[in-house]
Amino acid sequence: MVLNRLNVLLILPVFLVCFVQGCDSTKLSSEDPQFKVTPQERAPRVSELILGPGDRLEISVYRHDDLNREVWIDPSGKIMYPLAGDIHVTGLSTFSLRDKIREGLARYIVDPQVTVKILSIESQKIIVLGEVRSPGFFPSETSMNVIEAIARAGGASGDANQKTVMLIRGGMENPDLRLLNIDKAFREGNLSDNIMLQGGDIVYMPRTKIADVSKFFGYLYTIIQPIVVGERGYLLGDEILSGSTNSSVRSR
Repeated sequence: MVLNRLNVLLILPVFLVCFVQGCDSTKLSSEDPQFKVTPQERAPRVSELILGPGDRLEISVYRHDDLNREVWIDPSGKIMYPLAGDIHVTGLSTFSLRDKIREGLARYIVDPQVTVKILSIESQKIIVLGEVRSPGFFPSETSMNVIEAIARAGGASGDANQKTVMLIRGGMENPDLRLLNIDKAFREGNLSDNIMLQGGDIVYMPRTKIADVSKFFGYLYTIIQPIVVGERGYLLGDEILSGSTNSSVRSR
Protein backbone atom coordinates (compact mmCIF):
# COMPACT_ATOMS: atom_id res chain seq x y z
CA MET A 1 0.00 0.00 0.00
CA VAL A 2 1.38 3.41 -0.90
CA LEU A 3 0.63 6.06 1.70
CA ASN A 4 1.31 9.55 0.31
CA ARG A 5 0.64 13.01 1.65
CA LEU A 6 -2.83 13.15 0.09
CA ASN A 7 -3.76 10.03 2.06
CA VAL A 8 -2.44 11.67 5.21
CA LEU A 9 -4.57 14.79 4.68
CA LEU A 10 -7.67 12.64 4.12
CA ILE A 11 -7.03 10.47 7.19
CA LEU A 12 -6.05 13.27 9.58
CA PRO A 13 -9.59 14.45 10.55
CA VAL A 14 -10.63 10.86 11.35
CA PHE A 15 -7.49 10.32 13.40
CA LEU A 16 -8.09 13.49 15.41
CA VAL A 17 -11.62 12.37 16.32
CA CYS A 18 -10.32 8.94 17.40
CA PHE A 19 -7.55 10.54 19.40
CA VAL A 20 -9.97 12.78 21.33
CA GLN A 21 -12.45 9.98 22.02
CA GLY A 22 -9.86 7.27 22.64
CA CYS A 23 -9.86 4.72 19.83
CA ASP A 24 -8.16 1.77 21.52
CA SER A 25 -7.67 -0.01 24.81
CA THR A 26 -4.12 1.30 25.19
CA LYS A 27 -5.27 4.87 25.87
CA LEU A 28 -2.52 6.54 27.86
CA SER A 29 -2.82 8.85 30.83
CA SER A 30 -1.34 12.29 30.29
CA GLU A 31 -0.18 12.09 33.92
CA ASP A 32 2.15 9.17 33.19
CA PRO A 33 5.64 10.75 33.02
CA GLN A 34 6.95 8.17 30.54
CA PHE A 35 4.47 9.44 27.94
CA LYS A 36 5.25 13.13 28.28
CA VAL A 37 6.88 13.44 24.89
CA THR A 38 7.75 16.33 22.63
CA PRO A 39 5.96 17.14 19.36
CA GLN A 40 9.10 15.95 17.56
CA GLU A 41 8.71 12.50 19.15
CA ARG A 42 5.06 12.30 18.15
CA ALA A 43 5.79 13.15 14.53
CA PRO A 44 9.45 12.43 13.87
CA ARG A 45 11.09 13.36 10.62
CA VAL A 46 13.06 10.47 9.22
CA SER A 47 15.88 10.76 6.80
CA GLU A 48 15.42 9.85 3.16
CA LEU A 49 15.02 6.18 2.33
CA ILE A 50 18.38 4.68 1.38
CA LEU A 51 18.38 2.36 -1.63
CA GLY A 52 20.05 -1.03 -1.81
CA PRO A 53 20.38 -4.24 -3.88
CA GLY A 54 17.08 -5.83 -4.86
CA ASP A 55 15.03 -2.64 -4.79
CA ARG A 56 12.90 -1.95 -7.87
CA LEU A 57 12.50 1.57 -9.20
CA GLU A 58 10.48 3.36 -11.85
CA ILE A 59 12.41 6.11 -13.62
CA SER A 60 10.67 8.53 -15.97
CA VAL A 61 11.74 11.61 -17.90
CA TYR A 62 9.15 14.25 -18.77
CA ARG A 63 8.35 14.29 -22.51
CA HIS A 64 10.85 11.50 -23.20
CA ASP A 65 8.79 8.32 -22.96
CA ASP A 66 11.56 6.33 -24.63
CA LEU A 67 13.66 6.82 -21.49
CA ASN A 68 11.01 5.58 -19.04
CA ARG A 69 12.22 2.41 -17.34
CA GLU A 70 11.54 -0.02 -14.52
CA VAL A 71 14.94 -0.96 -13.14
CA TRP A 72 16.25 -3.41 -10.57
CA ILE A 73 19.28 -2.65 -8.41
CA ASP A 74 21.60 -5.59 -9.02
CA PRO A 75 23.59 -7.41 -6.29
CA SER A 76 26.58 -5.14 -6.90
CA GLY A 77 24.36 -2.15 -6.09
CA LYS A 78 24.22 -0.76 -9.64
CA ILE A 79 21.67 0.05 -12.31
CA MET A 80 22.20 0.69 -16.03
CA TYR A 81 20.28 3.62 -17.46
CA PRO A 82 20.30 4.85 -21.08
CA LEU A 83 22.69 7.74 -21.76
CA ALA A 84 23.73 7.88 -18.08
CA GLY A 85 25.40 4.45 -18.12
CA ASP A 86 26.13 2.36 -15.03
CA ILE A 87 25.22 4.13 -11.78
CA HIS A 88 26.21 2.87 -8.33
CA VAL A 89 22.96 3.25 -6.38
CA THR A 90 23.55 1.57 -3.00
CA GLY A 91 23.69 4.22 -0.28
CA LEU A 92 21.85 6.84 -2.35
CA SER A 93 18.42 8.28 -1.64
CA THR A 94 15.86 8.54 -4.44
CA PHE A 95 16.60 12.26 -4.66
CA SER A 96 20.34 11.71 -4.98
CA LEU A 97 19.75 9.10 -7.69
CA ARG A 98 17.42 11.48 -9.53
CA ASP A 99 20.16 14.12 -9.52
CA LYS A 100 22.75 11.66 -10.85
CA ILE A 101 20.49 10.60 -13.70
CA ARG A 102 19.65 14.21 -14.46
CA GLU A 103 23.35 15.05 -14.57
CA GLY A 104 24.03 12.20 -17.01
CA LEU A 105 21.12 13.12 -19.28
CA ALA A 106 21.99 16.82 -19.29
CA ARG A 107 24.77 16.11 -21.79
CA TYR A 108 22.12 15.10 -24.34
CA ILE A 109 18.84 16.72 -23.19
CA VAL A 110 18.22 20.32 -22.19
CA ASP A 111 17.07 20.55 -18.55
CA PRO A 112 15.81 16.94 -18.18
CA GLN A 113 12.97 16.53 -15.67
CA VAL A 114 13.57 13.17 -13.96
CA THR A 115 11.29 11.34 -11.52
CA VAL A 116 12.37 8.32 -9.46
CA LYS A 117 9.63 6.26 -7.79
CA ILE A 118 10.13 3.24 -5.54
CA LEU A 119 8.14 0.20 -6.72
CA SER A 120 9.33 -2.26 -4.09
CA ILE A 121 11.86 -2.50 -1.30
CA GLU A 122 13.74 -5.78 -1.14
CA SER A 123 16.96 -4.67 0.51
CA GLN A 124 16.92 -5.20 4.26
CA LYS A 125 16.80 -2.05 6.34
CA ILE A 126 17.37 -1.18 9.97
CA ILE A 127 15.30 1.70 11.32
CA VAL A 128 16.58 3.94 14.12
CA LEU A 129 14.11 6.41 15.67
CA GLY A 130 13.60 8.47 18.80
CA GLU A 131 16.20 10.56 20.56
CA VAL A 132 18.92 10.34 17.93
CA ARG A 133 20.27 13.18 15.81
CA SER A 134 19.47 11.75 12.35
CA PRO A 135 16.68 9.14 12.61
CA GLY A 136 16.06 7.07 9.51
CA PHE A 137 16.61 3.91 7.45
CA PHE A 138 20.02 2.27 7.18
CA PRO A 139 21.12 -0.66 4.98
CA SER A 140 22.08 -3.87 6.80
CA GLU A 141 24.25 -5.51 4.17
CA THR A 142 27.06 -5.71 6.75
CA SER A 143 26.94 -6.76 10.40
CA MET A 144 25.79 -4.00 12.71
CA ASN A 145 25.19 -3.92 16.46
CA VAL A 146 22.91 -1.59 18.42
CA ILE A 147 25.58 0.97 19.28
CA GLU A 148 26.79 1.06 15.67
CA ALA A 149 23.23 1.61 14.43
CA ILE A 150 22.74 4.50 16.84
CA ALA A 151 26.07 5.94 15.68
CA ARG A 152 24.89 5.68 12.05
CA ALA A 153 21.88 7.76 13.12
CA GLY A 154 24.16 10.52 14.39
CA GLY A 155 24.38 9.29 17.96
CA ALA A 156 22.07 9.81 20.91
CA SER A 157 20.75 13.28 21.63
CA GLY A 158 21.30 14.94 24.98
CA ASP A 159 17.77 13.96 26.09
CA ALA A 160 18.13 10.24 25.34
CA ASN A 161 17.71 7.55 27.99
CA GLN A 162 20.25 4.89 27.05
CA LYS A 163 19.24 2.54 29.88
CA THR A 164 15.99 1.40 28.24
CA VAL A 165 16.51 1.35 24.48
CA MET A 166 13.70 -0.58 22.78
CA LEU A 167 14.45 -3.15 20.09
CA ILE A 168 11.47 -4.19 17.94
CA ARG A 169 12.08 -7.40 16.00
CA GLY A 170 9.84 -9.56 13.83
CA GLY A 171 7.48 -6.94 12.41
CA MET A 172 4.96 -4.58 13.93
CA GLU A 173 1.96 -6.90 14.14
CA ASN A 174 3.47 -9.55 16.41
CA PRO A 175 6.84 -8.19 17.53
CA ASP A 176 9.41 -9.50 19.94
CA LEU A 177 10.21 -6.51 22.19
CA ARG A 178 13.49 -6.20 24.06
CA LEU A 179 14.73 -3.51 26.42
CA LEU A 180 18.46 -2.96 26.13
CA ASN A 181 20.71 -1.08 28.53
CA ILE A 182 23.51 0.31 26.39
CA ASP A 183 24.48 2.85 29.04
CA LYS A 184 26.36 0.11 30.87
CA ALA A 185 28.45 -0.48 27.76
CA PHE A 186 29.87 3.02 28.10
CA ARG A 187 30.04 3.16 31.90
CA GLU A 188 31.13 -0.39 32.70
CA GLY A 189 32.34 -1.83 29.40
CA ASN A 190 29.52 -4.40 29.65
CA LEU A 191 28.50 -5.24 26.06
CA SER A 192 25.91 -7.92 26.86
CA ASP A 193 23.04 -5.75 25.56
CA ASN A 194 24.92 -4.49 22.52
CA ILE A 195 23.47 -7.27 20.38
CA MET A 196 23.83 -7.80 16.64
CA LEU A 197 20.91 -6.49 14.60
CA GLN A 198 18.98 -8.20 11.82
CA GLY A 199 17.35 -6.74 8.72
CA GLY A 200 13.97 -5.29 9.63
CA ASP A 201 14.93 -4.48 13.24
CA ILE A 202 13.71 -1.18 14.68
CA VAL A 203 15.73 0.57 17.39
CA TYR A 204 13.90 3.24 19.40
CA MET A 205 15.80 5.55 21.73
CA PRO A 206 13.35 6.94 24.33
CA ARG A 207 13.50 10.21 26.20
CA THR A 208 12.52 8.72 29.56
CA LYS A 209 12.72 5.34 31.28
CA ILE A 210 10.23 2.79 29.94
CA ALA A 211 8.35 1.38 32.92
CA ASP A 212 5.61 -0.60 31.14
CA VAL A 213 6.90 -2.09 27.88
CA SER A 214 3.56 -3.28 26.46
CA LYS A 215 1.83 -0.02 27.26
CA PHE A 216 4.65 2.02 25.79
CA PHE A 217 4.64 -0.06 22.60
CA GLY A 218 0.90 0.54 22.25
CA TYR A 219 1.70 4.24 22.12
CA LEU A 220 4.81 3.80 19.98
CA TYR A 221 2.90 1.82 17.36
CA THR A 222 1.13 5.03 16.29
CA ILE A 223 4.53 6.50 15.44
CA ILE A 224 6.33 3.59 13.83
CA GLN A 225 3.74 1.70 11.77
CA PRO A 226 3.20 4.45 9.16
CA ILE A 227 6.97 4.82 8.75
CA VAL A 228 7.29 1.09 8.03
CA VAL A 229 4.39 1.34 5.56
CA GLY A 230 5.98 4.43 4.01
CA GLU A 231 9.18 2.46 3.40
CA ARG A 232 7.37 0.56 0.66
CA GLY A 233 6.52 3.68 -1.31
CA TYR A 234 6.66 7.30 -0.31
CA LEU A 235 8.47 8.19 2.90
CA LEU A 236 6.42 10.21 5.38
CA GLY A 237 8.01 13.42 6.61
CA ASP A 238 5.37 15.03 8.82
CA GLU A 239 2.12 13.58 10.21
CA ILE A 240 2.38 10.05 11.61
CA LEU A 241 -0.91 8.15 11.85
CA SER A 242 -2.06 4.61 12.69
CA GLY A 243 -3.73 2.37 15.30
CA SER A 244 -2.55 -0.07 17.96
CA THR A 245 -1.63 -3.72 18.35
CA ASN A 246 -0.61 -6.44 20.78
CA SER A 247 2.88 -7.74 21.27
CA SER A 248 5.04 -10.22 23.09
CA VAL A 249 7.58 -8.75 25.45
CA ARG A 250 11.07 -9.76 26.38
CA SER A 251 13.00 -7.63 28.84
CA ARG A 252 16.70 -8.20 28.89
